[in-house]
Amino acid sequence: MTHLPRTLALLALVVAVVAGTPALADDDERTFFYNITTDDVWAAGMATGQANKALEAGHDVVLFLNVRGVYLASTSRQQDTFAATGKTPQAMIRAAMEKGAQVILCPMCMKQAGMTMDDVIEGARRGGPDVTFEYLADDDTVVMSY
Repeated sequence: MTHLPRTLALLALVVAVVAGTPALADDDERTFFYNITTDDVWAAGMATGQANKALEAGHDVVLFLNVRGVYLASTSRQQDTFAATGKTPQAMIRAAMEKGAQVILCPMCMKQAGMTMDDVIEGARRGGPDVTFEYLADDDTVVMSY
């Protein structure tokens, strides 16, 4: 019986921590900003898969394609499928866009890749500091990089 007070104290501590931990509720105001720097199918598939799950949970989502990630939005590049879903990252990006995700492309990265806005999927938009900093400076934005 000497362990009972300790066990009850530990249980009370666990309840207090769990009760004080913010949950990701459906009405959560956070934006999930996925910084995708690669056209690697595995990494891009993980990022876009997670973005689609965030959308299904009711969150705002931004997919920022930069460095080699701009190739994911190219209408002329062949893509392999992501084994976990059997879909290309671009198909997963399109699905996210249909659910309300914004897709923003780095203009300098597009230039380096030899791409113009005529080369990318419909609905994607050109970014820049005036576009991305709005999200990055917001306290309610969660940034994840792939």
